[in-house]
Amino acid sequence: MSLTDVMSAAGLTTWTELALILCFITFVAIVVWVFAVRTKPSYEHHRRLPLDGDEGTAPRTAEKGGGLS
Repeated sequence: MSLTDVMSAAGLTTWTELALILCFITFVAIVVWVFAVRTKPSYEHHRRLPLDGDEGTAPRTAEKGGGLS
């Protein structure tokens, strides 16, 4: 009995089909969440984050020995 015979008789095709269906459902759920569930104000908030200042933090300074002279 060879390894090919053992793997063929194991009946593993149902697991691959189940994994395919699970991945497809996950993909569809993410697409629905991105385009339908999230609201525009949420996108606006995230879009403006890089432009918002760091009011509560001190400005960054170069580390010792790491700056250009």
